[in-house]
Amino acid sequence: MNNKSKTSGTLAVQGSILAATSLLVRLIGFFYRIPLVNVLGEEGMGYYSSSFEIYSYILVISSYSMPSAMSKIISKKIALKQYKEAHRIFRGALLFGLMVGTLTSVLLYWQAANIASLVGSEGSVYAIKALAPSLLIFSILAVFRGYFQGHNTMVPTAISQVIEQVFNAIFSLSLAYVFLRQGLMFGAAGGTMGTGIGALFGLMFVVLIYGIARPRMHKKVLKDQSITNDTSIFSTWQIILMTAAPMLIGSSVYNLSNIVDMVMFQRGLLSHGYEGTYVSSQYGLLASKYRLILTLPISIASAMAAASIPSITASIVRKEYASVQKKAKMAIKMVMLISIPAAFGLTVLSKPVLMMLFGTTSLETASVLMRIGAVSIIFFSLSGISIGILQGLGKMNVPVIHSLLAIALKIVLMYILIYVMDTGLIGAVVANVVFSFIVAVLNYRSVQKAIKLSIDYKSVLLYPVLSAAVMSITSLMVYWVIYFLSRSNTIGTMVAIVIAIPIYGLVLIKSGAVEEDDIKMLPMGLRLIAILKKLRWMD
Repeated sequence: MNNKSKTSGTLAVQGSILAATSLLVRLIGFFYRIPLVNVLGEEGMGYYSSSFEIYSYILVISSYSMPSAMSKIISKKIALKQYKEAHRIFRGALLFGLMVGTLTSVLLYWQAANIASLVGSEGSVYAIKALAPSLLIFSILAVFRGYFQGHNTMVPTAISQVIEQVFNAIFSLSLAYVFLRQGLMFGAAGGTMGTGIGALFGLMFVVLIYGIARPRMHKKVLKDQSITNDTSIFSTWQIILMTAAPMLIGSSVYNLSNIVDMVMFQRGLLSHGYEGTYVSSQYGLLASKYRLILTLPISIASAMAAASIPSITASIVRKEYASVQKKAKMAIKMVMLISIPAAFGLTVLSKPVLMMLFGTTSLETASVLMRIGAVSIIFFSLSGISIGILQGLGKMNVPVIHSLLAIALKIVLMYILIYVMDTGLIGAVVANVVFSFIVAVLNYRSVQKAIKLSIDYKSVLLYPVLSAAVMSITSLMVYWVIYFLSRSNTIGTMVAIVIAIPIYGLVLIKSGAVEEDDIKMLPMGLRLIAILKKLRWMD
């Protein structure tokens, strides 16, 4: 095996590790937020969600692109065996992260009241202040993660992410419950404190790993005889900024949509004279019960998108363009096979699922929102995998331009639906569906054009839709039968979901939409094929 093949293979493996970890982290985040919603309620989650959106966007701007930028710079220096230069850049990046993190933390804490007022959620001021120190911790943590990724290992990053999310979950729930006694605003602040505590534990882990690995790395630095220019710390920062800038622009644009939702929705309702507590409750319902449920299937697609980037990049490096087409087709097909039944299932079982997770509070409203917005799962998933493919092809700017265009149209639509027509939650969800549709179509068409992609729409779209329809009707009937017999919504919902999965799979296989090669791509695919053949579901 030549060096190029080894590099591309390692890239695919490391990318898969990070993608799998990303999915695990999102699952932990999903499951701890369900009890958090039940602790804080809709108004409290409105304060929590508003502060978190603000914090997340500042984090994206300040340090979210740092791991990727550091990885790119350090890996290049390591490949050239310039270990002294790599270590010098690492130290410069640490100082840079410390300065940026301190500045953003201080500004967020100092301007918390003004920011909360600006976005139409004055009750989120304490939650914003509680999140401010997290920016400093993440800025330093991002540098360490990028340093390890530059050494071609994703394991420290992956483990630290899991540690971070586990402690985040524990402390977010505990502190939300403790501080809730002082009021909803303080309860929301307690919930956000877990973010910084989790990041601190993640940072402690990577520092520990660095301490263990440092002697081995230091030996390479001492043996390095390469001649490099003794550049200033400002030159180092310039290298980091120039590398991070394209990634920063992309990340900030992708996350801008949620900021638009938050600001326009809350200020729109306030402009119609609604009370601040009511507005926060409505946004809490939108951000927690509606958006939280949709996040899970979209997260699976996002993880698959992340996994597709190194694999497609590896094929491009080897100039295997036929393989690029094949991998892109398979990635899109697998995402659609997951997102279509998820959208159908949440449409027909919206009320039972919401009741099982959150009880009866605002059940009717939340279920209506779910039925309207479930289709966006398909659009966001298709858009996510398309972005992954485009990034793998090196077309970083294309999805950014598409997102900006879709956001501009979304702003116009939200203004009409919320400010002019006062449609509230319904308007926000409709605007989000339209936004997801636009970015999906634009990104997918760019993929088609870039690699001359031709898709068998019968197996990718038609058969999955028909199979999902059969699954949905069957699962709904099962739910009502079980509910009638047991008088338990939870039992009925769980049984309906468990039965829905094999029904969907069986119809897919019998229709010919899924073949052995498709199943082999799944975890434990060969074992699954053996079971299907024993059941005579597959020839």
